[in-house]
Amino acid sequence: MKTIDYAQISSDNVKLLLSRNGISVKKMAEIISVAPTTLNDSLKSKKGISIDNLIKIADYFKITVTDLCNDKFSESLESEILSPEVFLNKYKALDSHGKKVVTAILNIEFERTCL
Repeated sequence: MKTIDYAQISSDNVKLLLSRNGISVKKMAEIISVAPTTLNDSLKSKKGISIDNLIKIADYFKITVTDLCNDKFSESLESEILSPEVFLNKYKALDSHGKKVVTAILNIEFERTCL
């Protein structure tokens, strides 16, 4: 019988959420009120992230701790439509060229679908 490493799964899912939302470990540490080194070490540790911090992270992303411990979580994200907050975070992380491209595409789609 295969044992499930929930610490590794939750750490991987948190890293995935941070990456997809353009949030650094330092910023997330600030959000959940821990030292950046604490969160970084927890993400790398075999012990994983403390339950208190998992709760804070889950609350921030408006998901459950169970979601964070789900080994199929990344698959469910693939089909998820970006929330406006996630889109805005990704947009803010773009360089000026990327922002121009995205803005042009949005303007074209707006004209195509709304006018």
